[in-house]
Amino acid sequence: MKKHILQIDVFSDTPLLGNPAAVVYDADDLPGDTMQRIAREMNLSETVFLLRPTRQADYRARIFTPLNELPFAGHPTIAAAHAVCARMERQPRHLIQECGLGLVPIRIAEGRYTMTRATPTFRPADVSKADLAHALALPPEALADSPHETVSTGAPWLLLELRDTAALQTLRPDLAQIERLSRTAGAAGLTVFADLGPGASPRLRVRTFAPGEGVAEDPVCGSGNGAIAAWIATHRDRTFSGAYIAEQGVEIGRRGLAHAAWRARPEGLEISVGGAACTLLTGEIDLTGLL
Repeated sequence: MKKHILQIDVFSDTPLLGNPAAVVYDADDLPGDTMQRIAREMNLSETVFLLRPTRQADYRARIFTPLNELPFAGHPTIAAAHAVCARMERQPRHLIQECGLGLVPIRIAEGRYTMTRATPTFRPADVSKADLAHALALPPEALADSPHETVSTGAPWLLLELRDTAALQTLRPDLAQIERLSRTAGAAGLTVFADLGPGASPRLRVRTFAPGEGVAEDPVCGSGNGAIAAWIATHRDRTFSGAYIAEQGVEIGRRGLAHAAWRARPEGLEISVGGAACTLLTGEIDLTGLL
């Protein structure tokens, strides 16, 4: 058995930048444990498997890190949409992805794929700032005087703001400590950011660590940026709507840009995160003899 596969760089329109994800087509006949083994073999932040939808959607996606299946993740969603569009004669303006989280609307315009995210949830972080500073090898004064929380727009992230981008560049993360603290906080990992202010573009610089998912540092994290957008809208800008660009992956040579926005709705904040994507590799997985 052979399966067609793409490797797609997300949050960048330039190959070898942004965050790579693998996308496997026509995966309906693959068992979940085989999907997990393929994801471990690919050894990227996430590998996505495309299946026929079971609801009113254009396709269904199952998303795996090297260690676990996820109900949702941001950059694999963009990679999946890009892969689906690659098989279409005409590029659509909208897609609906079915995944473990539910249905995810995706808007396609100006070379970007923009996901509408779930209404955000906020939880106090059951870990101290001092412990987080120690896990990152930072002096306490490098941390901003702002709330640190576990925020989710589909995937929970422990968020920590630093005073400036210089501190982001000097991080020496203790991955074992970060995994323990993230687990205590009920988060997939730790997302650290510095806010340069509303007039800057990019406005934010971000780094994300998810060792509990088998990802030491995620080059550009879509769900992490969605959580930050909810945090900015709630704690800082407090406007009816807003948007900005976040930069991530600089410190590990994989710079990408995430376009984040929010809008107040009667049911709560609507968060969106988008970015570009480009196909780097096209090939086949040969599973002959395995299945």
